[in-house]
Amino acid sequence: MKATKTRIEVLNLLQKSKKPLNHSQVMEMLPGGYQWDRVTIYRTLSEFEDRSIINSLLSKERITYFEIKNIKAENHSHLICDNCGSIECLKKDFIDLSSLTINGFKVKTVEILYRGLCKSCQ
Repeated sequence: MKATKTRIEVLNLLQKSKKPLNHSQVMEMLPGGYQWDRVTIYRTLSEFEDRSIINSLLSKERITYFEIKNIKAENHSHLICDNCGSIECLKKDFIDLSSLTINGFKVKTVEILYRGLCKSCQ
């Protein structure tokens, strides 16, 4: 994969972000002074996901959010508000499920989403 300006900037943005971002948020948060192409950003995010550089989450509204995959970090779950759509990372899961074997099936990754109402929407 070639290190293009778009790929570098998108990767830097996702690495610095404290929460998952959707395509529109990525477009808005990329540095100004450059004409960012909407389709190129979509393709960049898709390629990063295909190469397991980033993870994606699908919201109730069918909006895809992206976050950097950190191989040194522990697995973590996400809290998604059904009202406002906010997403929060739950940094520490209660049980490490990534080393499970279930019926002879070796689990490599676990994705858990908690849905409900955030503090602001309760």
